[in-house]
This record gives sequence, structure tokens and C-alpha cells, in this order.
Amino acid sequence: MNIDLDAELRKVFSEIDLIAADNRSGAAEIIARAAAVFSTLESSCPAIQPLDAETARRLALRTCVALSRAQPDMAPLARLASAVAEQVNASGTGRDVIARAAASARDFIELSTRATACAATVAASLLRNGATILTHSRSSTVLTALLEARSAGLRFSVIATESRPGLEGRSLSAELARNGMEVSLVADAAAGLMMAESDMVLLGADRVTPDSVVNKIGTRMIALAARENGLPVYALADTTKFINSIVVPEDVRDERSAGEIWPDPPRGVRVVNRYFEPTPLDHFTGIVTEEGILLPRDAGERAKSTSLDQVLIKALRNENE
Repeated sequence: MNIDLDAELRKVFSEIDLIAADNRSGAAEIIARAAAVFSTLESSCPAIQPLDAETARRLALRTCVALSRAQPDMAPLARLASAVAEQVNASGTGRDVIARAAASARDFIELSTRATACAATVAASLLRNGATILTHSRSSTVLTALLEARSAGLRFSVIATESRPGLEGRSLSAELARNGMEVSLVADAAAGLMMAESDMVLLGADRVTPDSVVNKIGTRMIALAARENGLPVYALADTTKFINSIVVPEDVRDERSAGEIWPDPPRGVRVVNRYFEPTPLDHFTGIVTEEGILLPRDAGERAKSTSLDQVLIKALRNENE
């Protein structure tokens, strides 16, 4: 799979590097950028010589692998890569292969965008006048649901956690305030205390597996506190976030820069910085999808039946060996 890359191809993979380094954007923003990578690849075709069908297939698959590894906790990214990988073995010229890859990525984005919007609408229907909603991190689906409910005339307040180390809660709070909502920002460690002032917890999700919801670190603590206080807890996840394949081994996943927490720790202090964690499905009241609200066990079964393209899985395993 070794391909000599000219300047155009290096640009393609530099875009993937930027996606891998993005610790602010949610899944919707990330997969939109991933689809753009295939569009860049398509526009680069004239600079790739020779571009026979087999070279194009290897290049498209290599791009799929790189994207899957870029943000391994975001299931939609792997699902997009899988959708593209399913198309690359069809017959045609090299340019046909790349064009199909780009078209498949665009189709996936359209599907995901519709699904996310529908899931947000379902979530908005859960909100009630006068309620207080606690949320963590910055889920674009949660944000859309809150804005939709506000536009429908509902009046409610939001408690947002800071969501360290990225502090996404600050940007979420600012967006909500700009849209006329009453919002309070609290430290992550105060989430348990704030349950007494909350009526519901709405959380995002980067991945739903057969037994857990993977989301921003701190999600499990919040779900446990909500359950202890008898509050309903919902994870918002359209079905493009459901997956039954772990594409990167646990020992190489999600270890981020220690400097984000403590730039200059003293000798002997190991700083651990992880962004994501799994929270058992049974900690949730329901998983809100574009198809409605799934019970945790039903969401687990749905995830269990959703895998990745076998060619992509094989390529990922080969990369890990």
C-alpha cells in the first residue's frame, strides 16, 4: 500500500492530520471535514500518475484507514470510512473509483445530517416549560434540540459543565445565552451537587456500542449522580453512531497531551489526560435516535448488529500489527 505522494496527496493526508488534532469539534463537524477529504482526493486525481484502478483502490482504502484512526472514539467517522470502503471494489477506471468514494462520503453526510436533525427533534419533544436541563461537553445534537425547543416557545434553563480539559461547556453556554436562554456554567466536580436543581440530563454521544455509550470524560460520573437523584438521563445519538467494531486497540487510544492539564508538573507526577470514557447503557433512561427513543437494551442490540466493512477491518488490523 506504499504510494508515492506528490504535493496534492500530501495535502489530503495533512487534512486528516488536522482532523486527528481537532479536540473541539463534535462528530457532525468532524465527519463533514472527513467527507471533504475525499472531495480533495477527487480533485487531486489529475496530479496522480498513473492512476489505474488498483492504485486508486489502495489510495481510497488508505484514506479510509487514516480517517478511522484519526478520531477512533467517533463512530460516525468509522462508519463513513466503511461506507466508502464498500464502494471501492466496484469495476471502473481509477478516476471512477475515487469519484465513487467521494460520492459515497457525500451520501453518508446527507444521511447523517438528516438523522441528527431528526434525533434532535425527538429530544426537543422531551423538554417541558420551566424545566432545568443539565448537560455536559458540547454536543451539536443537544444544542440543536435545545434551540429547537426554544424556537417552539418553551422556556427552560440549562446547567452546563465546564467540560475540562477542552472547556467546551463555555462555548456551549455562550451559544445558549446568545439565543436568549437562561444558562449556568458550573465546574465539572459540581455536577453532582447541581442534580438537586435539575429535572433532566441530556448528553451527547460519540459512539454507542453493545454495552456502553462513549462520550466525553465525566459522563459516567454525571449519569451515576443523576440516577442516584432519580433524574432521567438521555444520550442523544443517531444510528450512525452505533457500532460493533472497535477499530483501534485500547492501549493506543485516547491518551492526550498532559500539558493540557498541567504544563509543567513536578518530577514524579504522572498526568493522565483522556477525553472519552464508556458509560454502561443501563445508566441511561433511553438513547434518543432519529427513529425514536430506544431502551438501553434495544440500543445495545442495534449496535451489536452494526459492524464495519470487512475489507476496512482487515486493513485496520494489518496497520495495527
